[in-house]
Amino acid sequence: MPPTVVAVGADSGGSASAVTPARPAGTAAGDICVTVAECEGVTAPGAYTLPSGWAHITGSPVQEGTNTRLWVIWQRWDGVAVAPSLGDAGDHNHGRMVAIRGCPTTGNPWDVASAAVESVSDTSATWPGVTTTIPDTLILEIVATGADVASTAQLGALTNVAYTSIVEQMDNWVSTGNGGGFGMVSATKATAGATGQSTATLVTASTKALMTVAFKLAEAGAPQVLQRSHRPVEQGSAAGPYASPSAPSSINPGG
Repeated sequence: MPPTVVAVGADSGGSASAVTPARPAGTAAGDICVTVAECEGVTAPGAYTLPSGWAHITGSPVQEGTNTRLWVIWQRWDGVAVAPSLGDAGDHNHGRMVAIRGCPTTGNPWDVASAAVESVSDTSATWPGVTTTIPDTLILEIVATGADVASTAQLGALTNVAYTSIVEQMDNWVSTGNGGGFGMVSATKATAGATGQSTATLVTASTKALMTVAFKLAEAGAPQVLQRSHRPVEQGSAAGPYASPSAPSSINPGG
């Protein structure tokens, strides 16, 4: 089965103070924590500080002009690290964390990732498609805008025929701190291949920064390969390459 979302932590920010997204309840050592943050898309203010022990997912940060900047960073939790502080970006200043279980225990936990911007201010959102190389990936579709709204949900239902188990995980926009916000939807891609482009409708027209990330499942061990025995009497009864003479027979290991 694909990786799963454990939980989503509380929203943090939306005012002139440091953004410190809370660790989601139930997070365990080895889980992948992904922090999503939005701020104004300018150089200063508008830039967070990457916390120690965290790294950007490929494509992050995503900046749409001066309107919005999307951060998507990750950490494999060791069970003791405290929740990260991204600092005070100065404008918008908004973040939240999700925990994912079932990814590999070493290396990058994602298979593929892609980022895009939409510079036209409207209510339609179209995420970049990716091509997964393995089956059973957990997809996160993430969007950020600079819309100044009064703590109102903005993200409508996501549509993509390539996905199953589509669940909204985040939908957080505010008017404090000059507004801004983000949304996240998780889904499952059962087979390897192209996802196509996901779409959704937002309540408030805005320009957008978007990311699509496909998380891979942990390996369940090396695949077993059927080999032909080195014993002539057994060679016609099994397919595959010849086994080493020192290897036991795959037909009759006991000899």
